[in-house]
Amino acid sequence: MTDAVEHEQTARCIAEAVAWHTYLHESELATTPDFEGWLKDPSNAHVWGQMVSVWDFIGEQAREPELVSARTKALMAVKRAMAQRRAPWSWRRSALAAAAGLLLVSGIQFYNWIHRPADYVTGFGERRIVRLEDGSRISLDSDSEVTVRYTRYTRSLHLLKGQARFDVAHDVERPFSVVARDRKVVATGTAFNIDLTQPNVAVTLIEGHVVVLDATGDAQSVPLAVRKAPVVELHAGQELVAANNRASVVKDVDTKQVTAWVSGQLVFSNETLSDVVARVNRYSATPIVIADANLADEKVSGVFNVGDVPGFLEIITQTLPLSVSDDHRGVITLSKKS
Repeated sequence: MTDAVEHEQTARCIAEAVAWHTYLHESELATTPDFEGWLKDPSNAHVWGQMVSVWDFIGEQAREPELVSARTKALMAVKRAMAQRRAPWSWRRSALAAAAGLLLVSGIQFYNWIHRPADYVTGFGERRIVRLEDGSRISLDSDSEVTVRYTRYTRSLHLLKGQARFDVAHDVERPFSVVARDRKVVATGTAFNIDLTQPNVAVTLIEGHVVVLDATGDAQSVPLAVRKAPVVELHAGQELVAANNRASVVKDVDTKQVTAWVSGQLVFSNETLSDVVARVNRYSATPIVIADANLADEKVSGVFNVGDVPGFLEIITQTLPLSVSDDHRGVITLSKKS
């Protein structure tokens, strides 16, 4: 049997399977003698099993307008053929074409369903570790969201909000990329952290090697003259801070401090009280506000447990000239001590 003949027979068998499924479903029948006879052919039985699995996956999407229209056309063609007492395998070309049309629409819906990106989200104060199919791992911070789409040749992710650490399984032939606002981080096997909790995008390389480029393209496809930002290579211990439409800044950082949140700690080294409070608020249902603007630039250093607001307040009241008040309405206020 030539490939062309085999392909034609397979296509015909698939179209017949879809037509049979449509007829039985719309007629509210479990089976018919003609259908049982058709199913005795091993090729038909194999295709029938595959088609039913696809239909089950589609589920409610089978009610989409495109599917309803195609299904109706196939049903009408089948009913005309049955009324003419034609055997299923000798249906007219129009019946097979209608059934094939239904299969095509169903296939598109199924393809979109099975290739949809996986979405991972954390709630307020929640942290989560996601293990991916290739062995890579995502650590999600509080109030964060990332989508993951794996294909045969790419590993494409999109950090939509919050903060995440990515520990990437090595695969030279399938780069691992993460889009974060207007930046795209590309790696093959490495570990890095992306922070979107501030106005600027912060990419910290923990180990390995990554390049950071404009999210609308890569070094090969986008001419240098039209790129929003140049390609930046990071080495372990470096952090890139990128603002929209501005030049990015690369600096050396303490990676253990940057990623301390993964183990449930917040580490600050001579940072402003306003920045520290903003970080602490990400893990607490009771927000802290600074009532006196003169306090905002006070410097804070220390190690705090995520979500431990009482412990945080106890320490800063011992080191800074401020007082704490709780109005019992869900807000904690920091004021300059008189």
